Amino acid sequence: MSDADHRLMTLKASLRDTRIAPDPTPTDLAEGEVLLALDRFSLTTNNITYAAYGDAIGYWTVFPTGDPAYGMMPVWGFADIAASRAEGIEVGARVFGYFPMADTLLVQAEKISRGGFADASPWRKQVPDIYNRYVLCAADRNYEKALENAEALFRPLFVTSYTAVDFLRDAAFFGAKRIVVSSASSKTAYGSAWCLEKDDIKVVALTGARNRAFVEGLGAYDTVLGYDDLESLPTGVPTLYLDLAGDAALRRRVHAHLGDDLTYDCLVGSTQSDGFTAHDPELVGPKPVFFFAATCLDQHRERGTLHNFYDRFLADQKTFFERVVDPASPWIRIVEHKGFEAIAGVVRDLADGVSDPAEGAIGVIDR
Repeated sequence: MSDADHRLMTLKASLRDTRIAPDPTPTDLAEGEVLLALDRFSLTTNNITYAAYGDAIGYWTVFPTGDPAYGMMPVWGFADIAASRAEGIEVGARVFGYFPMADTLLVQAEKISRGGFADASPWRKQVPDIYNRYVLCAADRNYEKALENAEALFRPLFVTSYTAVDFLRDAAFFGAKRIVVSSASSKTAYGSAWCLEKDDIKVVALTGARNRAFVEGLGAYDTVLGYDDLESLPTGVPTLYLDLAGDAALRRRVHAHLGDDLTYDCLVGSTQSDGFTAHDPELVGPKPVFFFAATCLDQHRERGTLHNFYDRFLADQKTFFERVVDPASPWIRIVEHKGFEAIAGVVRDLADGVSDPAEGAIGVIDR
């Protein structure tokens, strides 16, 4: 590794603003430490959500910067083992997991198994276990080198889509006959719509004018409405709000328009908000309930049902991936952005809400 490694740091007060800073590579590893060299990772509105809730849920603590004004925006991707002093973790092995946007990441390996390991660094204890685990690709029966970009893009998002729909389905959709989905062009949103395809419930998309054609082209929703058309949605139908936008003003409009028809407000993510906005004194009707996929997975682990869940999830995920990259009518085109300067531009577009929903952006470390 070079002694001139770098990292891309995000200004907490303005998520569109980043700076490239030095990130010295450790020269000597302590017993049990592993040095990971990040190679490629996805860039989606999911990363903006991590940053928006950085203080509320603890994402900013996962990768400390030493500068309280700046944080490391977490990403999901692939890395190679550059150095290791942990038994069972070999140099050159490929892993998938949770990373900062940096050339390297030093971890303290624990829970080492044939399938992977976890980072035991104390500052990572605030987030659920799923964020601290690294999967060894050689032991992952679902891993394919050619599908790394698609996996980096959708693996962390589809598990949210899947667990959210599972949660709502187990609750009989809280009595709703219709689901209204905000930020319908986001990958988590249309992943959820795909999961609902066989359920006896109508799915309505809410999206901006710029993304409406894309959302209509997906064919994943029963109805597509622009945000300006929200009040044209017929009332008198028990409705659940699946909120991917996290926009407080939009949430007030949804609640005001639907009134007593609104049975539940499920806040899954935040593609448009820059903070935790669930507690709104002006809101009428049911209070938003924040959905956290990692908590659901931890509950499966505690109940001993995680293995069965993953068997079902992985089979359905493969089918979803096949649909997303179907050569006859792909839902996205994958575009690689090489180097931190280019990656910073993608982050800026995502934070500004002007990224192309038809593009699957992959950041690639320039070495």
